Amino acid sequence: MAVTENVSSCSLSAMWDWSHLSLSGTAPTVCLLDAAADLLVLERNFAGALELCERGLQILSAGGGDTKNAQVKASLCVIGIQALAEMDQWREVLPWLFQYYQNAQEMPHNIMELCLLLYSSVKQPHVMLDLSRDWLRDPNNQLLPGYRKVAELHLLRILLPLGHLSEAEELVQDPRAFTAQQQEVALSAVAEQRRRLKREEEEEAERESPGEPDHPPAAGGALARRERLVRMYGALSVAVTWVRRIPLQRLLVALLLMSVILLRLDPASPMSHGPIAHLLLLLRQMANSVFKNSPPSRP
Repeated sequence: MAVTENVSSCSLSAMWDWSHLSLSGTAPTVCLLDAAADLLVLERNFAGALELCERGLQILSAGGGDTKNAQVKASLCVIGIQALAEMDQWREVLPWLFQYYQNAQEMPHNIMELCLLLYSSVKQPHVMLDLSRDWLRDPNNQLLPGYRKVAELHLLRILLPLGHLSEAEELVQDPRAFTAQQQEVALSAVAEQRRRLKREEEEEAERESPGEPDHPPAAGGALARRERLVRMYGALSVAVTWVRRIPLQRLLVALLLMSVILLRLDPASPMSHGPIAHLLLLLRQMANSVFKNSPPSRP
């Protein structure tokens, strides 16, 4: 199944042949069509081409809706779509088309093909999902020679990228959309897409699974650290409360004894003549003053 890869590779003659319209269409609109095509292809004047298309479509809207005018109308729309795409205004394509067609089912197959190629090329296939689906379900469109081409693009450009595999298989089974040979190729494409999606899911699960065992130890380590901090804070609170209950005199005596025991100073030690010795002397004087001023203990 040959499918055009992008919109820019689709020439206007491949999408719609309007060379025969010089005699069948109304003279003003056919002249505008030729001029718009020249601006688009030869001069690359996309804004000018779009303006001429809109002028011709306005003339056709005021006239009748016979087959000749419908062909010119579709050709003008094809040029307008490509002009908008070239100006990177592809988001405006559908709103612009719905000014001239009431719904998607009324669009010719050439316009539907071009829209499918455009929105799939810009990675927005979901935009066309309901539109092309409704177009394919319309009984009148199922009789058109371009029905199979639209069905092919709908399958490859819309359903498979979006993962609608069951709907894709149902469409493939429709003999109006695919011949027996095309059905085999299309079913192979659907099966390959299903395998690819399954591999992606498995790879995603493998990427997530190694990280899961790492979370509990990390959380447990944080919890253990928090518990240790709580215990240290509790022990410190108990120590502070215990120290506050000790009288000042006893506290000073305890500090003095601790300094003597830890430093083990004696008059013959060289450290006894340094700043530590002065500190020890100061502590002793403070202790003596405290004991002198303290009331005598009762027998």
